[in-house]
Amino acid sequence: MTEGASGVFCMNKSLAFYGREKEVERLHSLHALRKHVLIVGAAGVGKTALLRQLRQHCSLLLCEETSSLRRICDRLELQLGWTHRKMNVIERKNRLLSYLSRCGTPVALDHVAATPPRVERFIANLKDHVPVWIACRSDRAKEIGAVWPHLYEFARIELRLLSLRETTTLIQAAVDAGHVQADARRHNLELHRIAGGNPRALEELLIELAAREYKIDSSFGLNLLELDRRIHEIDLSIKPAGHLLHKR
Repeated sequence: MTEGASGVFCMNKSLAFYGREKEVERLHSLHALRKHVLIVGAAGVGKTALLRQLRQHCSLLLCEETSSLRRICDRLELQLGWTHRKMNVIERKNRLLSYLSRCGTPVALDHVAATPPRVERFIANLKDHVPVWIACRSDRAKEIGAVWPHLYEFARIELRLLSLRETTTLIQAAVDAGHVQADARRHNLELHRIAGGNPRALEELLIELAAREYKIDSSFGLNLLELDRRIHEIDLSIKPAGHLLHKR
């Protein structure tokens, strides 16, 4: 894959934010009103990309690791430039709550799922003092965990998958820009089916199409394209872990 192709099809407004003008506008409004927010959407639909983009324009602490209270403390302390020395996790939590209550900065918790009781208590305490944003794949009680009883206090925004029409528009734009092979526009239905309307999956398909030419007029070519996309997806998921091991 060339650097140029990667740059064109990164998760930016052309994909992750495509067709989300109303959602972005509402999120800005909810931030200004200091409301609690619940963002729901499938994996790859753009929740994290949306939060990262909003953080560039709004005051927002973003915690992308929320599986335990210790990890929440780790991520928030890192953003604040704090060290925890020999403090235990309860002392760290109390220090965070005290500081956040004073400064009033909204806190966004990403990848929230199967919330354990200690995380639920932290969120319950935090939301009494500052706006809390939660991003999750599902807000059903069984999936989101112990925090579920509090969700009635949150303004809910659901990020939908791409429609066939939107997928077709994005493929056409990529063809018109000369980044992918011209016959991709004739196979928008198959590409939409493979991506499942998922912006990240479509992005990965376009990256593969930008890297080489596939015979997508055959089932073999489409299967090869999907296989390469999955290999690329796995490779990207492995690299961060390898980077951390290297640092250690």
